[in-house]
Amino acid sequence: MKLNIINKMRTAVVLSAIFFIGALVTQCKKDKSQLGLNVHPQSDQIELFTVDTVSLYTYTVTSDSIVTDELSSASLLGSYIDPYFGKVKASLYTQIRLEGSVDFTPDGGTLGDLAIDSVVLYLAIKSGYGNLQPQTFEVYQMAESIFIDSTYYSNRTIATETTNLVETGQGTITPNPNAPGYVNGLITSESILRIPLSVNDFALPIINQSGTGVLNANDGDGYFVDWFKGIYITTNTPQGINEGAILYTDPLSTNSKVTIYYRDNSGLPADYDTIQFDLNINSSSARFVNFEQDYSGTMVESQLMDSTEGQDVFFLQTMGGVRSRIALPFIENLLDSSNMIINKAELIMPVQYYPSDAYVPSEELFLVRTLEDGGISFIPDYTDDRGGNYIASSSSYTFNITRYLNQLIAGEYKNLPLTIVSGGNAVTANRVVFNGPDNMLKEKPKLVITYSKYE
Repeated sequence: MKLNIINKMRTAVVLSAIFFIGALVTQCKKDKSQLGLNVHPQSDQIELFTVDTVSLYTYTVTSDSIVTDELSSASLLGSYIDPYFGKVKASLYTQIRLEGSVDFTPDGGTLGDLAIDSVVLYLAIKSGYGNLQPQTFEVYQMAESIFIDSTYYSNRTIATETTNLVETGQGTITPNPNAPGYVNGLITSESILRIPLSVNDFALPIINQSGTGVLNANDGDGYFVDWFKGIYITTNTPQGINEGAILYTDPLSTNSKVTIYYRDNSGLPADYDTIQFDLNINSSSARFVNFEQDYSGTMVESQLMDSTEGQDVFFLQTMGGVRSRIALPFIENLLDSSNMIINKAELIMPVQYYPSDAYVPSEELFLVRTLEDGGISFIPDYTDDRGGNYIASSSSYTFNITRYLNQLIAGEYKNLPLTIVSGGNAVTANRVVFNGPDNMLKEKPKLVITYSKYE
């Protein structure tokens, strides 16, 4: 069972508390300047002090699922195995829509006169996260409708048919987000994931609906998205540690679509031109992303079971994974004073990352405070210079919590743990490994407080 955090804090940091109280007497750094030296009498002079020995208790908690429908930035797709976090996977559910009403029956001929050359699913790719080894992509027809006016969370799944619609033997692809791709035989400015689909399993069933009314429109009972509810795009790749990547796809790109290439053989051979018909993914398409994390046998799993392990390292993950928590169990020893003001308070959080690592830390993080009902809210410094941007030169984040601590002094908040959350939780795959206060080999997190005392 997960250990009681309060009890663990009391046992794990008792020596730190003794050291901290002593620090208030012997280790607070007195600023050489004294505010108001030539203005106020000696009894009214304000002195500045700095302390950086505040005890921190750090640990990891699971995150809630997040909303992932109709994302405007990126839709994640793919999988990889992280040495700390284990298996990470993202899959996409989306409607596809007719580019217009269509009847594939040739004038003066029959559907038997058509020759279907190929079918291709194109997905524009913005970038990737991880290592770009080959991945095996699978596509399934959805057996359940989704709706653009509904909300879908990252843990939601939709029933699908059992047939993999990818052309046999052609699903293993090495994506390259750094190279331009081809759509309809022409080079584009975007990278393209090109997945060949089965003529028999995907194209023929659609073409055979000619004349039934299904292909007359997209929306409404008996029309296309009611009959063909959408596709589920996923991966099924055997991977080892540090293998694989999450792709940042752009379903709203004009290059993201399914194209059927066919010929009308009912006339003269000279007229047998290849025709293309597009099924589009666009702003009218309901879509959402499903995230999966498997922490089995990882340091993350171990820490979720025993929070005290977070004193060495602790973790943050996007995609609705895990969040970082920081408690200040003995901050009242410093703040229990009616004659002090926090002038500046910075929480400095070093991370484990080297330029050669494939797993880049999140670009921006935020601090939120825990509410008494268990919810969260941004700390008041959010509207000021809140910090939280990744600093590459020091491999760290710095958060400004000055207003938060002053309001804690004023009794406006209870001293509940702070939580670190990531910007772009639903549209990025970044994760962070923080150093804990007891880490022996790395820079340690610390809270640096500059405060004023007055008579």
